[in-house]
Amino acid sequence: MPETLQVGASVIDITPGVGLPMGGYGARRGVSAAVHDPLNVRTIVFHDGHSHVVIAICDFVGVPPDIVAAARALIEKDTGIPAENVAIGATHTHSGPLNLRLTDAPEFVAVTARKIAGAVQVALRDLRVVPLKFGTAHVASISQNRRQPDWPVEETAKVLLAAPEAGALPVATLVNYACHATVMEHDNMRYSADFPGAAASFVERNLGGTCVYMQGCCANINPVWMRHDFVEVERIGGILGAAVTRTAHEMRPLDEGQWAVNLRWSEQTPREAPGHLLTGIRLDSARTFVDLQRRILPSAEEIEREVTNLEAQIEAAGDDVTKRRSIRPRLNELRLYRGQRQRGGGGGGQERIELQAFRLSSECAVITLPGEFFVEIARDIEHRAGVPNLLISGYTNGTIGYVPTATAFPFGGYEVGQARFVPDAAAVVTEEAVKLIRSLY
Repeated sequence: MPETLQVGASVIDITPGVGLPMGGYGARRGVSAAVHDPLNVRTIVFHDGHSHVVIAICDFVGVPPDIVAAARALIEKDTGIPAENVAIGATHTHSGPLNLRLTDAPEFVAVTARKIAGAVQVALRDLRVVPLKFGTAHVASISQNRRQPDWPVEETAKVLLAAPEAGALPVATLVNYACHATVMEHDNMRYSADFPGAAASFVERNLGGTCVYMQGCCANINPVWMRHDFVEVERIGGILGAAVTRTAHEMRPLDEGQWAVNLRWSEQTPREAPGHLLTGIRLDSARTFVDLQRRILPSAEEIEREVTNLEAQIEAAGDDVTKRRSIRPRLNELRLYRGQRQRGGGGGGQERIELQAFRLSSECAVITLPGEFFVEIARDIEHRAGVPNLLISGYTNGTIGYVPTATAFPFGGYEVGQARFVPDAAAVVTEEAVKLIRSLY
């Protein structure tokens, strides 16, 4: 008999009212005008008889700290599950609302927090005993490194399947993949979950149960598209969803076994299924708070002088692509410094962030990161953590913006220009994340 625990899941519509500002693009103007497809919170709850672990992922560009805190407080009040056992993240769709704080939109924060807490209660009412299975799907055609085309991307979607025996439909499928949800561009003013929502819906239609898309470390990874339209959203979501669905179907026999008839021997012979049936099932959680050092940027005057100089160089470069590419990253970086300075940033100081880890089994854990981390950082954490099946949830429990690798800073560009923290912030986070994961074992 395989080791089991109880798992419940839910999908709850958290689409805000039309008319709110939308997040994700500085070039976007105006407010939301319509709803193309609903924004949901997809929630999965694990229970081993002693502890609960909650993962709730919202179809937002990010989940502001005010919503995280309010939802956690309501969840603890409603269910007794403490904050350290609850992770609230985002798919990072750029077709959702702006990261609004309590002071910006108190009603939006309160209603959204209440819906997230309600989603946990719905999932708790549907707890079922299931084994957990872990597998991977190769997905290499839908993304590209947005800093250099031949630099790393995420080529593997991790799949955690909670499915009962005896042929019943799955309770939940958790998909962990890393790619910016930016098929739709800044001119789209309709709410949409973008390709993560399309992928989750594909899995739900073709496999059954609830599908939760957990965004990974996609700060330097963009989708590859033919057009910025909703047909493309479905196409890209379908590629990912089909790969995940196939992997999940192939893993179903891990707890029951599968056989074929051998006519020469007059026997039924077993055939091994791909993936892993997780063992050592036991839930545990840990979290830590880390102080990161903010950057000190050049003064506004210094920024403007260099921007003016580089703009002149770009103009003089004409059609010389090589020359323009040598200038553009630094120019983009400086223009974003300008924005940070205008918002009152760039003056140093410290900022406290939250890291959270969950143990699901002796072979599987989750680590959460509260912002946009480069895919190389995920690989470093995976390599050092010592857990063979590690799920990394970016955009979770906060919105601290971009955290590039230290080696990325000399190359400049958008992500470096947006980064609030010093170059060694990634190394600090990696070290603390690895320690936190190891503390659970």
